[in-house]
This record gives sequence, structure tokens and C-alpha cells, in this order.
Amino acid sequence: MPRAGDILVVLTYAMVAVVAALGFDRFGLMSTELAWLMGAVVFLIAGQVHAAAARAEERSMFEDELHQLKAANLSMLEELQIAQERIDEIAISGVDAVPAGEAPAARPDDQLVAELLARLQTGDANTAEDAAPRRSRVDAAHLVREALEANRVDLYLQPVVGLPQRRTYFYEGFTRIRESNGAVVAPGDFLAAAEEAGLITDVDNLLLLRCVQIVRRLTKADRRVGVFCNVSINSLADEDFFPAFLDFLRRNSDLAGALIFELPRAAFEARSATAARNMARLADYGFRFSIDQVSDLSLDLAELQRAGVRFLKVPGVRLIEAANGGEPIAGREPGAIRPEDIAGLFARYGVDLIAEKIESEGTVVEVLDLDIAYAQGHLFGAPRPVRDDVITEADAKLRQTG
Repeated sequence: MPRAGDILVVLTYAMVAVVAALGFDRFGLMSTELAWLMGAVVFLIAGQVHAAAARAEERSMFEDELHQLKAANLSMLEELQIAQERIDEIAISGVDAVPAGEAPAARPDDQLVAELLARLQTGDANTAEDAAPRRSRVDAAHLVREALEANRVDLYLQPVVGLPQRRTYFYEGFTRIRESNGAVVAPGDFLAAAEEAGLITDVDNLLLLRCVQIVRRLTKADRRVGVFCNVSINSLADEDFFPAFLDFLRRNSDLAGALIFELPRAAFEARSATAARNMARLADYGFRFSIDQVSDLSLDLAELQRAGVRFLKVPGVRLIEAANGGEPIAGREPGAIRPEDIAGLFARYGVDLIAEKIESEGTVVEVLDLDIAYAQGHLFGAPRPVRDDVITEADAKLRQTG
């Protein structure tokens, strides 16, 4: 009720109290002092009744407004859910259907791919003057550019399983290039050629796009699954390209728990201040890192924790040798840590050990004795190209083991 209305009501109650007091006194029903006291009582009672009525009215209005607000919120939530489902459908399908003869509208992801291709075609791909022959760089650029333009760059996935159940918890993504005759270029030859041509950053970023697409597919079946995406330290230190790289990940930050960036130990330990800063920016969005190509366990666990490293891949055979041999582990003296306690030591710093390159059941038995949580290798599955039938098979497997 407006303040002026409240004042009028109070004045009205005051006048009623005065009239009541004068009436009691005039008709001799009580003494003058008692009459005025009764008038005051009448005023107080009237005021309390009015206040109670006003509070009841306000409570009713508040409940009505609250009901309307809840209804509006429910409607908004439904609209947001519909919008999110639509976004997921677009992300999964890759490109929206368009009428025949019309080009699809460019999406942010497509723009990133276009930028990669443009840099390849113009030669602006962090090319450095080095000792490699010019012919090898030209051949490598032609190979990569041709494969990209003809869509002959494939994503291969290899499972990473949990022990001892061997349930698939992660996949590692690898890039493979096919020549025009369908032959798959050996990883060593392809990576060496890309390094020579200065194209490894562009290839890594294309792998990232593919990994994001597959993560969205896989997490539809199981939110717990994740993908290791190999990334070059050059990508993380490229100040020209990293802003677009970071913006793309920011727009896909809902996948932070399922997308893990992997880089070699040597590159991690030799990272520049720029690369370290950019890794920290990715970690701020919740993205995690994995280190592979680890030949020994003499690592600074506190540094790994600060850098957002959550996984460490060590060849299974080498892991067993390190655990049972007389060599320092994580700054501890040789023999200071029991083999079965090594995984727990790393876990205290938030780092899970993954025994990789597992080829035999005998190695699995010895790894289990070390209480290692995860394993990877041809024994559990070789890298396979990501095609529709493979995705369908992966989805079914995840549902069966979930």
C-alpha cells in the first residue's frame, strides 16, 4: 500500500480512538483518565488488526509472484534444454544439411579449418630456415596440403583400459594420412615430413578438431569416457594461432573433463615461458594434460601438479624395470619406495600412471602387482580409423561395459 494511504489509515484509527475516549467520558461510563486510556487501547487494537490484514495481503501477493517466477523459470529451462539439444545435434552431425547447390554457412569450427588450409597454401605455417633440403619441405607441404584438401587425413583411436576389469575409460587419438592411391603413410615418415615442412602445428590443430567431434559422439553414450589428443608444443607456443585455438576450446569448455592434451616429456620439460603460460590458460578452463615418451620415473611431481598434468604414460616393461630396479623415483632414493606404493605416490599429486605399449598377458600380471590403474597397448586393441561403423561399435561397447 502507498505511504499516503498508510498515513490516512493511521489518522482514521486515531480519530476513532479519540471519538471513543470522548464518548466514554461524555456519557460518564468511566473517568476521564480511564476513558483516554481505553481510547489508546482501541487505537492499538485497530492498528494490530490492520497490520495483520496488510501482511496477509502482502504474503498472498508474494506467493502469486513467486508462482509466476517459478513458472517462468521452468519455461526458460525447457527452452534452454531444447537449445542445448539442438547445439549438440549440430556439433555431432558436423555440418547442417543445406539445399542442393548451396554452400553451407561457415561455422566457427569450419573457419578454423579454413585458416589452417589457408596457412598451408600460403606457406605461412611457422616455416623456419633450417638445414633440411628445400625439396623435402616442398614435398611434405604438398603431401599434407593434398591430403587435407582431399579429406585424406584420418583420426585413429586406440583404447586405454582400466585394470583389472579392462573396461575402456579413454581413447588416444592419432593422425594418419592416406596417399592418393589409398596407402597409409607410416607415422614416423609422416611426422618427420611434417616437422621438416614446419606443418606439425597445423596437423595437430586439425587433430584437435577431429578429437572434439569424436568426444561429443562418445560422451553421448558415456560421460565418463575421454580422449587423449596429441598436441605439439609449437601449437601451445604459437602466439599468432593460439588465441583462435583457445577461443575454440573456450566454446567447447563443456568437454574439458573428456579432452586431455598429450605431449612428449622432452617437449614438456623444455617448454618456453609462452607455452607454460598458455598451458596454464587451458588449465583455467579445466583442460588436463598427459605426458608420454617417459623413459624413467625421475620426475618433479610438484611441477607436474602445478602444470595441470594428470596422466603419465610409461611403457609397461620400463615401468616394471623402474619399480624393481635400483633407480631414483620422483626424487626419492633408490629402493626408498616399495613397488606397490609408486602409483599411490604419484596419485597424491593428482597424477595417474598409465602402463602403455602392453603386448602380453605376462606384462599385465606384473603391472597389476604395481597397482597401476590404467593400461594401453595392442593387447587391448590396436589403433583403428574412426568411421561410422567404428563409432557405432564404440558406442555399443561403452553401453555394454558401463
